[in-house]
Amino acid sequence: MYYVRQYLLYYLDSYQHVMSDSKAARLKQAREEAGYETASSAADAFGWNKSAYIHHENGTRSVTIDAAKKYARAFRVNTGWLLDLDNVHIRGNKNDDDRLVKVTGSVAAGVWTETSEWPEAEQFEILVSPSPFPKARRFGLRVDGFSMDQVFPDGTILDCVSIFDIEMEPENGDLVIVERVRSDGMHELTVKEFERGDEGRTWLLPRSTKPEFQTPIEIGIPDIEHSGDDQIQVIAYVVGSYQPRIGRFMR
Repeated sequence: MYYVRQYLLYYLDSYQHVMSDSKAARLKQAREEAGYETASSAADAFGWNKSAYIHHENGTRSVTIDAAKKYARAFRVNTGWLLDLDNVHIRGNKNDDDRLVKVTGSVAAGVWTETSEWPEAEQFEILVSPSPFPKARRFGLRVDGFSMDQVFPDGTILDCVSIFDIEMEPENGDLVIVERVRSDGMHELTVKEFERGDEGRTWLLPRSTKPEFQTPIEIGIPDIEHSGDDQIQVIAYVVGSYQPRIGRFMR
């Protein structure tokens, strides 16, 4: 019986090791097919713990179900395939995971922070409508304050797609996410209405009931209240929104 028990323990240990190697290989394959040359570059791109991700890809630490779901969403593969539970590699368009968007931060005019993203523990996911730009990066932002309250009340969740992944210039009336970065590295994210005026001048229009937020911003012109501003740019389109009372049920 002793030898049988030792054999079974050896077999199970070997089987688990093979499964771990298989998961690690699939994770590496998914990362490479998503266009990330190294494990470090993928971890940096998605804000993951670099050491933990490298352990997972090397097979030196087992991948939990929650971690697998996170990696599968990022690399757009099936969670079951990543866990070596099925042979369906690429996620289907009808899978709800395709419509899970992570709310990563907030837009708040006049609020300057060191980073434009919340801590990982404060971020959450919402289920949204299909994107009009399936290949573009997608993220959610919460509206804080009243700089755009004629359109988006305080607490509204915005569904956004990265402008850098879309071969399309903003047009008048588009609702856009604007990032301002000061020379000291502080960030501000706001939502505005885009307008291109005469002589090629470009404006970002607030739609606010509050007088203090009603001054248009010209792209390329520093805000006079923040003389150290050195960058103002549109970074995303708003493609959907969810009102505060609805948004709290979507976490």
